[in-house]
Amino acid sequence: MTANTVASDFNRKAAQWALIMDRVATQQTLLEALKADMIEDLQDFGVRDHKGSYVLDLGRSYEVAGKKFTGLKYQRGSTRTANTEKAEQLAKEKGLVERLFPAQPVFDPQEVYVAFQEGLLTEEEVDQIFPEKTTWSFVRVGAK
Repeated sequence: MTANTVASDFNRKAAQWALIMDRVATQQTLLEALKADMIEDLQDFGVRDHKGSYVLDLGRSYEVAGKKFTGLKYQRGSTRTANTEKAEQLAKEKGLVERLFPAQPVFDPQEVYVAFQEGLLTEEEVDQIFPEKTTWSFVRVGAK
């Protein structure tokens, strides 16, 4: 029998973490395949609502994890993003370049280092301009 030490407790946690991560990856793959199949079904058999989403009534109520539902919706969402090439073309054609593309100061990070090398900025000031951001993640190491 293995002694219940901090090290053995952590080893069990590490093994459990690796197992759950593997299960999550497998479940995510299965979920994505199921969603792709369901999207086809919703598009084939669902009813389109006024926003372009597909809704399918399941014909009965289901409860999963304490949440009830009677249908599924493949919800449509849309956003508008600027087509800057088209905007530039139209601005040139209509004489609106200065209005649609006003001159703005642009930050040049390389110039920060040049100014530092020239003695115009201190190392502390450079660190203030580029603060360190730390991230953490669990990563498997060792034997594959």
